[in-house]
Amino acid sequence: MQVNVNELIEASDLKEPLYQGKRVVKKYPVAGDHKSHCMVFDWRDQNELHIELKAGLTGRALDAKELANYPVSFQARTFLDIETASANENEEDEEGSGTTGRSGKGGGGKRPAKNAFAKALDTEHGEDGKIKRMMIMGKEIAAEAFGAAYENFKEQLHQTKIAAMDIMKGVTNIERVTPGGGLQASGNETTNYAYNIEKNSNMFSGPS
Repeated sequence: MQVNVNELIEASDLKEPLYQGKRVVKKYPVAGDHKSHCMVFDWRDQNELHIELKAGLTGRALDAKELANYPVSFQARTFLDIETASANENEEDEEGSGTTGRSGKGGGGKRPAKNAFAKALDTEHGEDGKIKRMMIMGKEIAAEAFGAAYENFKEQLHQTKIAAMDIMKGVTNIERVTPGGGLQASGNETTNYAYNIEKNSNMFSGPS
């Protein structure tokens, strides 16, 4: 599924610029013990933007003992991987591929994209991206369900806190279920899953 990366970043209401080669943590402080969380935007791999929900405010993975204090919705992984073009690839598309080495000598190979750093400073990046993988609360989302899940995901990003269970609204296609707490899925079962927010929300949100 193709997505507009600029639109997603704008919807995220980040307090600092995000561009290829950078990692940004958006914090969602919530009153009460073990309720605060964050969304990590990791674009250090210029070919992939990884966005993941993490318990706590540091953006680092917590050990299992500490993670167990958080609601189940934060214990199981929720993330989105978007395949993007690198800054160099974008620049080559614009300038062509016939550049030579310094002093006009042939055989020097392509020069680095001369405007790549300037583009980073201007927070410019590729418009287009493609969803590569999506997981919500440990549940692998099938490609045919990316549309509904992505729109829910994007809507949650600009809230004052993330309700991971709300990303599941309208999503019925699940490929594989992975348990929380650092456990791994077993077998290759597929699951037809109908999420009902009224019935299921208490399972994942923890005590109010």
